[in-house]
Parts: sequence; C-alpha cells; structure tokens
Amino acid sequence: MYGYLIDNYNATDQEIEYIEELTKLRSKRRDSPYFNKNPSIVIDNFLFHGDLGHASNLQLLKQLDIRHIINICDFPLDKKIMSAFNVLHINLDDSMEVDIKQHFDKTNQFLKTCKEKNEKVLVHCQMGISRSSTIVLAYLMKYHHDTLFKAYDFLLDKRRQASPNHGFLLQLIRYEQELRATKEIDTGKGDIQNPIEIVETKVEDKLEL
Repeated sequence: MYGYLIDNYNATDQEIEYIEELTKLRSKRRDSPYFNKNPSIVIDNFLFHGDLGHASNLQLLKQLDIRHIINICDFPLDKKIMSAFNVLHINLDDSMEVDIKQHFDKTNQFLKTCKEKNEKVLVHCQMGISRSSTIVLAYLMKYHHDTLFKAYDFLLDKRRQASPNHGFLLQLIRYEQELRATKEIDTGKGDIQNPIEIVETKVEDKLEL
C-alpha cells in the first residue's frame, strides 16, 4: 500500500506509521453521515470548507457572506463567481505524486490576510475531500501551531469526509517537521499559544435555502 511512497519519496518507517495513525483517525468517523448541503464551518465567521458545488452557488456564497475563495482543483469557476469574489485558483490534480506542499506558503498567506480583514473565505476542491483538506490542515498547523494529528482530529469533527491522499499526508508530515524545527509547532505550549476556536453553531441552523 505504501510502496509507492517508500520507493519514490523515501518515506521512512516513522512517516508510514504516522500515515497509518492518521488513517485510523479517519476510519473512526467513517460510519458517521457526512453529507453537507452547505460548506462546513471550520472556524466560525472565517473559514469554510466545501466542494465545487458550494463554490459555484452564488446565492449560497452571498448568504454566507463569503468574500474570498481558494479553488484547489482542475476546474475553473464560472465567470460570474470569478468577477464577484477574490479567487485564488491553483490548478491541481488529486494525485499522490502532485507537489501540493509548494503552494502552502501562498495559501497560508491568502488565508492569513482574509483573517486579518475579518472576512470569510471558502476553501474547496471538486469533492471537498483531499486537496482542500490538505490546504486547510496546512493553515491550522502554521497559524494555530498544531501538530498534523491534532489539526486533523479537529478538522474531522467539522468535516467528516476530510481525507487527504497518502501522498498529501506525507507532505503534511514533512511540513510538520519543518514547523517543529522553526518552533512554530511547540507541543509544550498546547492550546495556550493559539487555540483553535471551537464552533458549535452549524451553518444549516443559519440558512433557510
């Protein structure tokens, strides 16, 4: 199962074990229903996570007061959406060999700017499962100073279907190692450093579509 990562990316035994732990974390939510007619709220009044259908629904985006969109898939958005919102489009396939990590600085800065402006942003890919989840996890790790395991555990509570492919998980693991090296992730500080905001309100409770 992991031979490709070992042969092509020199994945270590420790990295493979980490991927297995993340996969187990995901499997615990597998039996839970996770159909979302609306994007998932990851951080209240700021970060939404969804799919191409959400990003193409002009009425929904306006009702949610979303101003910015990160489109991380190989499908461009409609011209009406492109003209109405600040869109960052990164044309990317959902494939293990794709280098998604090279885009983390750009997407993290985009999200950071949205947060500083107190404006809402939607991160999406085609299905809202792999590519967009990877981008959201990179942000949580960078600016909320969380390990990948903790960030993923949090994200799964908000979006059950979040499931980066194994190649993306390996890149996130190595990104965590970089953030640890620069002390941007310090497990000793825990939630005191920059806690992830826990959101109880569901978007379905706010909308009548």
